[in-house]
Amino acid sequence: MQNAFIELAKTGKNNLWLYLAGFILVLVFGLIFSAPVIFVTNPITEKPSVAAHWYLSVALLQFIGVMLALWIAIRFIHQRSFSSLISSFADIRWKRMLLSAGIWIGLSFLVEIGLCLLFPEMYHYTLHWKEFLPAFVVGVLMIPIQSSAEELLFRGYLLQGIGSRNPWLGVAVSSILFGLAHSANPEIEKVGLVWGLSYYTCFGLFAALLTLWDKGLELAMGVHAANNIYSFLIVSYPDSVLPSPSIFSLSELNFPLMIAGWLVTVCLYLLVMKRGGKLEIRQTLHD
Repeated sequence: MQNAFIELAKTGKNNLWLYLAGFILVLVFGLIFSAPVIFVTNPITEKPSVAAHWYLSVALLQFIGVMLALWIAIRFIHQRSFSSLISSFADIRWKRMLLSAGIWIGLSFLVEIGLCLLFPEMYHYTLHWKEFLPAFVVGVLMIPIQSSAEELLFRGYLLQGIGSRNPWLGVAVSSILFGLAHSANPEIEKVGLVWGLSYYTCFGLFAALLTLWDKGLELAMGVHAANNIYSFLIVSYPDSVLPSPSIFSLSELNFPLMIAGWLVTVCLYLLVMKRGGKLEIRQTLHD
């Protein structure tokens, strides 16, 4: 069984130990680039000691390190083009990525309206323009870097590397590792490991399947960036890993309800994309 996106791993050096070396390189670069965050974090409370937009700028530097490490690994360890980590098509489909992001944000907003009507006591209007505007600029610029780095690592590098041996093993391992990578987020401690890992692992599974269905990362990158921008700027929740001056905020973090809303958004997204002829789910793998 083959998939055009996964088969791109075979256009370069595809030894399994090389992926281990590349993964270690990513961890090292991520650790080095994350070091400056200690200068903008209160050592006692472990919360940001600067404005949200400055904290975001520094905290997300580690993902620039991740992307740099992935570029080095793909170009010099695996000796193939960096674009082969993104798409099986001749050119990266930027319009498709933007379309995916726009649809996801629109559907997220519609589902949020429904939840707000059902549970109005959970929502609070918290917009402060002086704090929101700089956070908006930094968020729109930096969050796509963070989300793209995660997609390139989990749904690109790991999915291709493991999936070129067994596609479904690649989907499973990359999704589980994506969940585990978020296990240190503060909201996980608040809601419990089971609920937290369930959400992040399911998100990873959804993004991995999108990547296989579409034979490229564009749709998944669009969804991931839109999802993170939405939770940073539109509706934030307590104990978020990236505190933000969002337009609305939730009074409590109800993960079961959050997962239910997310699943509704996923179903609507797939329906819209399939009805619009933008996604062919049945051709995931072919002989």
